[in-house]
Amino acid sequence: MADLMTDTCTYDSLVNKYDNFHVPAVRLYVNGSDVVGDLSLSIRSAEISLSLSDASTAVIHLNNLYDQESRSFNSKVKNKFKLGTVVEVGIGYGSEIQKVLKGFVAVLGAEFGKNTCLVVTVADVRRLMMTSGVHHVLHDVSNYSDAVQTILGEYSKLCTAEIDGTDDQLEKPLSQRSTDYDFITRELIALGRCEREFLVVGSKAYFRKPHGDAGAICSMELGRELQEFHMESTYTDLRVDVTGYNQQEQSIITASATAKSTETQSSLMANTPVHNIVDPQIDTQDKANICAKAYAGRWIAAGEKGKGISVGLPELVPGRFVEIVMLEEMANRKYYIQTVTHRIGEEGFVTEFETGGWG
Repeated sequence: MADLMTDTCTYDSLVNKYDNFHVPAVRLYVNGSDVVGDLSLSIRSAEISLSLSDASTAVIHLNNLYDQESRSFNSKVKNKFKLGTVVEVGIGYGSEIQKVLKGFVAVLGAEFGKNTCLVVTVADVRRLMMTSGVHHVLHDVSNYSDAVQTILGEYSKLCTAEIDGTDDQLEKPLSQRSTDYDFITRELIALGRCEREFLVVGSKAYFRKPHGDAGAICSMELGRELQEFHMESTYTDLRVDVTGYNQQEQSIITASATAKSTETQSSLMANTPVHNIVDPQIDTQDKANICAKAYAGRWIAAGEKGKGISVGLPELVPGRFVEIVMLEEMANRKYYIQTVTHRIGEEGFVTEFETGGWG
């Protein structure tokens, strides 16, 4: 089974691996056992939505489980997917399966009609982190990454943590007054406290330097594995100015970073517009520099968009680059994947993806 965050592949290797993309398959694993095979489940459709910045989910429609006489679903199957059950979701072709999501049964429902079915929704650890309540905690740690390590340790049933350590040398306990998810993504990352991104892929939660491994998963060509592709670059030209304060030295700290489109563009204003950020928590020059760079990077990435549709490729996941080739100079580049949606049903297996930021 491939390591989704490090392995690379070619079109030819995927054709060989997946037998020319015939016979799409979905597998659901509970306690390591393939429930689809064990219970001979019939899957009408599966939609696996993987995200860089939100909880990833899998919505599975299970057919042929409803008994008209007893007016009930198969109890053995219902018990296998009771709320809170840890499930791993695998997709692929034939017997070649790639596990792309580990989570828990967050929703169990049913659809009644011509094709009555049981509907199972599996969500990754971030859903639990969002709904586990607001915490009032003082993290007595030396750096931000230690606090993240402590938090993720509470969710060991759903993920293992891969942490890129930070060297902040905090001088006082770190206060948390939010959900675990908001604390990591908003208070630490969005506010520019540390230059990191938080994502979950498969069974691993990553708190890492942005863009991680810059290598592309694969190269894609239109008319081959790539069915459609759209890209756009938006005019971006501003400066991010950050102001903090060192109370011990009673001095103002400043830092700046430029957010400008990487495409050739004409300047429209005599003076570059400024986005000002004032944050009393920024008390060192390093913190100011990190904050300015983080905000500028998000402005740039927001103006570098792409989206495409391909044959079903389990290897496409958020947090990796995909390279688009053989189109046009403006479009031929590496794109950072933000979201991926795998759809498997009567019409086959297709993968849709959206990107933000270029390599």
